[in-house]
Amino acid sequence: MQTIGCDIPGAVLWKTELMFRGVRYTPELAAAVSEGAAENYWPYTRRDASSRLLQIPIPYLFRLENGSVARVRVDDTSDLAVRRAQRGDGFALCDGDGPLYPIDFVQAHSWQSLRTSDGFSHYEAGVEQLGDMLVVNVAPGCEYHRSNNDAGESMKCAFCAYGRFGPRSTALGQVPGQEAPGPHALRRLEEVLRAAAASGEARHVSVTGGSLLGPAQEAERYLPILVTCRRAVGDRLTITCGSGAVDKVHSRQFRDAGADSCCYNMETWDAATFEAVLPGKARYMGRERWIEGLLGAVEVFGWGRVATAFVAGIEMLPPAPGMEAGEMLDSIVEGATFLLDHGVVPLCSPLWPVTGTAYRLDQGLQPEVYLQLEMEVFRLRQERQFPVPAWLTCPGCSHMLLEVDFDREFGLAG
Repeated sequence: MQTIGCDIPGAVLWKTELMFRGVRYTPELAAAVSEGAAENYWPYTRRDASSRLLQIPIPYLFRLENGSVARVRVDDTSDLAVRRAQRGDGFALCDGDGPLYPIDFVQAHSWQSLRTSDGFSHYEAGVEQLGDMLVVNVAPGCEYHRSNNDAGESMKCAFCAYGRFGPRSTALGQVPGQEAPGPHALRRLEEVLRAAAASGEARHVSVTGGSLLGPAQEAERYLPILVTCRRAVGDRLTITCGSGAVDKVHSRQFRDAGADSCCYNMETWDAATFEAVLPGKARYMGRERWIEGLLGAVEVFGWGRVATAFVAGIEMLPPAPGMEAGEMLDSIVEGATFLLDHGVVPLCSPLWPVTGTAYRLDQGLQPEVYLQLEMEVFRLRQERQFPVPAWLTCPGCSHMLLEVDFDREFGLAG
């Protein structure tokens, strides 16, 4: 294993290796799915000898020995691979020299075999399993993708390619320009969530979706979804509202509709980066109002029950004005300090460039910089005895973040 950090526990380093290096495809990945691993939403694709495109199911999440999870990222240039001696044996991460680390996969929940009364799968009803979290997304299409400024330039976030209206949003019944989901979508959602909650396999619910053009529109969409979620799960699961930032009055409406907490993702602390990289958020909400929305949410939900996420690395590349790595770290630490001191939990994910964004695929944040950032923000939480709360993310669902892993490995208990 490459050494990424000298003061960081081995379990965190292994998870970082999987996040950034991935594994090359081996038949063991497909075997894990056939044996019950939760299936990835993006299959492994390759062409056979006759150039036919094959799509091979692979698992969604690795489970490490300590219970942490990491996304299964297939990269055929990686020197890591999943192997085992024979069927029934445990899996292991291997390189050319043999086994390095025992590994397993998060299993599919029993409720995923459910079909709604009109024949829809859980995914078609807008519910996904992310470890022990249920992710609700009945309206993935983002209105920023449909909105342009006066110069005809898109309002979508520069790093995002997931909010386009397309086959999935159509299948879910999402109508461009319409805020609230239709009654059929809400009925299907409730059926799936009732079954998922009754199974006892999930711990929390995160409600998310594509962005809308202002706080009032966000509220119009999320309120009926939150009411439906709370009715379906009762008091068995916590519910987090992951809308765009809204004003305090809307946060109060979210709470009264059934949300226990909220996460309004700001994406960057730097003001110039916010304007350049997040044109829709800058135009329809604005940075200062976004911060006010977070602070107002703390008044509504309580200290430590509000969160926001940063995409670390967008500060360093165009369309942002540009920063060196040290400047980016200083900016995020400044923002994290302010937020923690006001009761808001900051999360930091690394920039993962994908096709259709402003970034080349090789322009992602370097793992060494990400680990340094995570260590610095962990120290801020440690000084304040402010662990990342389990309602937000936990070892069983935090597949592309390291905060809870730092907290657990260094003894910052929630």
